[in-house]
Amino acid sequence: MAIDLRKVEPLGSKSVLLEQAMRRQQGMGGGNIGSGHQMNDIDMSDMVTPDFEWLKEDKIAIEGLVKQMDASIGMLANQIKDVDTASKKSRVMIEKEQQLLFKQIRTLNSLLKNQVDLFGSIERQMSAVELKQNNLLPQIGIGLMAGLMSAVTILATAPWLTVLIEGMR
Repeated sequence: MAIDLRKVEPLGSKSVLLEQAMRRQQGMGGGNIGSGHQMNDIDMSDMVTPDFEWLKEDKIAIEGLVKQMDASIGMLANQIKDVDTASKKSRVMIEKEQQLLFKQIRTLNSLLKNQVDLFGSIERQMSAVELKQNNLLPQIGIGLMAGLMSAVTILATAPWLTVLIEGMR
């Protein structure tokens, strides 16, 4: 036979609870249904007085945790805002550096194009001049012209090349 513990007071000791459950079970089987003696069956001497102080302490602890969480969320929001601002600044700086680099590349390309055009015109001039095999003077002149053109090209592109190399670092 099973004992029904659903109607037993939960704050009593185990022996009192078991005794109450057995009395109720016997009371139901014996025909005492609705007799009103249920309060008389409860032995109040073993009952634990309810202490709700722990509930107040838990409420205070939970409120403290909520305040800490709010402060942490606020700090996190500020940190996210700072990171977002820093990323925007760095993005703007990178865009400006890219624009400067593209301008430098365009300038360098135009200088190289001018150099190619200059070498093309020198080549055309050299083909127009009749060279004699043993005539040393025109060959020296052509060598001097080519050397001067190379020196001018190196002098013109050296500052741009250093800026370009520094920009790539």
